[in-house]
Amino acid sequence: MPASAAATFEAFHNHQTRLKWDSLLSRAEIEGGGCHPYIDAISYNQGRGWKRYLSMRTRFVNYRTSELASAVLVEPSGPFKWWAATMRHRDLSGGTSELVYTFTLQLRPAVLASLVNGLAIRMFEYETRKRFLELGRYLTRQADCSHR
Repeated sequence: MPASAAATFEAFHNHQTRLKWDSLLSRAEIEGGGCHPYIDAISYNQGRGWKRYLSMRTRFVNYRTSELASAVLVEPSGPFKWWAATMRHRDLSGGTSELVYTFTLQLRPAVLASLVNGLAIRMFEYETRKRFLELGRYLTRQADCSHR
């Protein structure tokens, strides 16, 4: 990412900021209020465009500012039987950082999962790459604005 681990982490996990750049989501909220998750916080995320019919509630099971965040699906939602993800951030040289994102995804019902789970994973990977490109562009714009 074209920014420090701290700046990248903030841009992703500040749910108000996230909606300025995230190409996947139309809503991202922490239940009970606030902008940032914490361990045991539940977030609600709803897709954008045709994906607005897809949403999930996730519980943060790990959260270390500027370093690591992990969340799991609270309960099955729409076609999703299970989802979990971890984001690891670390600083690199020159004010840049590395963001490593891992996830698991399983669809329901079992018949659907056996037919299209692999396709769903590839679609989610594609959407994730798109949104992280948007995150990088957002971080670059923020850096450009701060240097003026």
